[in-house]
Amino acid sequence: MSRTLLIAFLVSLLAHGTTAASCNSEDEKALLAFKNADETRSKLLTNWTQESSCCAWPGVKCDGASGRVSELNLESVGLTGTLSPELGSLTHLRALNVRGNGMNGPIPSTFGKLLRLEVLDLGGNFFFSGPLPSSLAQLAFTLQILDLSGYRFEGPFPSLIGKLTSLRKLILERADASAGSIPSFLVNLENLTVLNLQGSWFTGSIPSFLRKLKSLEQLDLSDSSKLTGSIPSSLGELKSLQRLDLSRISQLTGSIPKSLGDLQNLEYLDLSVTMLSGSIPPSLGNLASLETLKISGTAVAGRFPDTLGNLKKLKVLDLSGNSIRGSIPSSFGQLSSLEELSLARGRLTGQIPSSLGQLIKLVSLDVSSNSLSGRIPEGFAQGGLKNLKTLQLSMNKLTGLPTNMANLTSLQVIRLDYNDITSFDAISGLTTLPELSTISLRDCKLQGPIPSWFGSINLKVHPDDLTCEIDLSFNSITGALPNSLGRISSLKHLYLESNKLQGKLPDSFGKTLPKLRYLELRDNFLTGVPEDLSNMGKGALYYLGLHHNNLSFHALEGLSTLPQVSFLLLDHSQLTGAIPSWFGKIPMTQVSDVAVLSLSSNRITGEIPPELGQLTQVTELYLDDNALTGTIPPSLGNLTSVLRLNLAQNRLTGKIPVEFLALKNLVNLNVSHNQLTGAIPSGQPLIDMDPDNFAANPGLCGKPLPPCSPKTLALS
Repeated sequence: MSRTLLIAFLVSLLAHGTTAASCNSEDEKALLAFKNADETRSKLLTNWTQESSCCAWPGVKCDGASGRVSELNLESVGLTGTLSPELGSLTHLRALNVRGNGMNGPIPSTFGKLLRLEVLDLGGNFFFSGPLPSSLAQLAFTLQILDLSGYRFEGPFPSLIGKLTSLRKLILERADASAGSIPSFLVNLENLTVLNLQGSWFTGSIPSFLRKLKSLEQLDLSDSSKLTGSIPSSLGELKSLQRLDLSRISQLTGSIPKSLGDLQNLEYLDLSVTMLSGSIPPSLGNLASLETLKISGTAVAGRFPDTLGNLKKLKVLDLSGNSIRGSIPSSFGQLSSLEELSLARGRLTGQIPSSLGQLIKLVSLDVSSNSLSGRIPEGFAQGGLKNLKTLQLSMNKLTGLPTNMANLTSLQVIRLDYNDITSFDAISGLTTLPELSTISLRDCKLQGPIPSWFGSINLKVHPDDLTCEIDLSFNSITGALPNSLGRISSLKHLYLESNKLQGKLPDSFGKTLPKLRYLELRDNFLTGVPEDLSNMGKGALYYLGLHHNNLSFHALEGLSTLPQVSFLLLDHSQLTGAIPSWFGKIPMTQVSDVAVLSLSSNRITGEIPPELGQLTQVTELYLDDNALTGTIPPSLGNLTSVLRLNLAQNRLTGKIPVEFLALKNLVNLNVSHNQLTGAIPSGQPLIDMDPDNFAANPGLCGKPLPPCSPKTLALS
């Protein structure tokens, strides 16, 4: 037999031997006891039967030679119930992982028999409770990873943990114990590489004795709301530290120690959402390995140190929500690995430096809510921002964009809200963006008509994009809407409210906006819609807001040609005359169980057309605050989906139709301030309505109003 064939034969024999190894009977018995303790019978454990070797059961791993159970990996499989004491019989067990289940109860004292155990992961159950058994001290020389995240100790932090001197990872995220300071016995764990006390209950300050944990690579004290005091400078002695997270320690005060700049292996530093003050120490520019730096939502002030430009490996820089003044350092353009940069909600002034255009890996830039001014320099858009997808510039004093932005080949979202743009010419560079999906120019002081070139913006729908929108609301835009705007066929959301727009919507809006879902036009001087809206939204139009305009029913007849609409708002729009019968043909369709038609607060006269009873999917109908006359048509009793029907403040006469008793979903009917008479139909849903909803109708009576007189009942 050749050497190659011999090796193949031995490998095959070994593999066969591993598979064929039978399960130890004591181990099988222990596992079945564990299965029986599972209260809700996890689907995974249903496969634990004696028809096969326990070494073949899901989540179970055995030692190939002895057939003894060596690992139990049952993470997030829906376990409930307790840890059965019989698990202590698995004396060859090296790893037990039941993370992310719904188990409860204490750790059995029999776990002290697991003298080979290296990993005990009970994290993320949140129902484990009780003191740790003293027998766990027998695992001092084997246990390396202990995760008790969410554990409720029902007493003080157990000193027993300080005896587990072989621990490399101690994870107590959001565990719960009696208040007290971080215990000094943790210094006994000199092999620790990970100490995670996120969301801890500890009080007092961060202890300086942590500097003695020389092997520590990760220290997480974030979300520890009871910790107080400052960051000890001695943390700078943890030369092996790679990750330091002190974020969301709401009572952490003082300045950032210069000594943190000595942590040459540090890759992640988060000091966000604290009460830290002072300035950012220039020494942080020495952190050559740093990939993430977050100091947001603090009281840090001063200026940005130029040395931060030395952080060549930095991928995420978040210095938002501080009191830092001055300009953005041009040295930030040297952060060649940067992918995310947020300097939002600060006190920055000056222009955006063109050097930021050199950040070839940048994906997201947010400088919103500052006092940056001037135009964005041409060099910003002519550099190498090939990967930039999101550009947040809102709430500054910016006056314009570069004229050519074609090099921003990945840019999808640009937000310029609340700036000083004033002129459309200052943003003509938008037409050169090849992948733009969302443009927001809300409250930018834009004046004059929308130029025809605006319709040539290359708006694209991306696979992960849900918006695809243009927002021009709250400006001083005048004139008619250009026909070209309706040619942006990918448009889903268009916001034009609170301007000074005039005339009818262009014909293109009804022909070339098949993906339109949300159109907000309120608070303008618009007069109507195209005669043909058969392609608007193409069955997806959700919201059409035409309220607070100067409309007429004649100029709205195209609404009956819509494929569908769920919210149609026409209130406060100077409508006069009678509601046309074609209103019953408007294809009101429920989306998420809602369909709303509002004609309130106009000057509508005449009778309510019976054709409105055809709007059977409407859930809310508002005809209040008009001058409607005549009787309430019984056909409104066909509105079986209606939840709210408001006919108040009109001049309606006659009786409330008895057909309203068929409106089983009705929760609010308001007919107050009319001239209705007779008995309110007796029964649900009207009998339990608020009496105020029937007020100011002198001839109405019956529940929920006072009883009718015999004469009134006779007339009824």
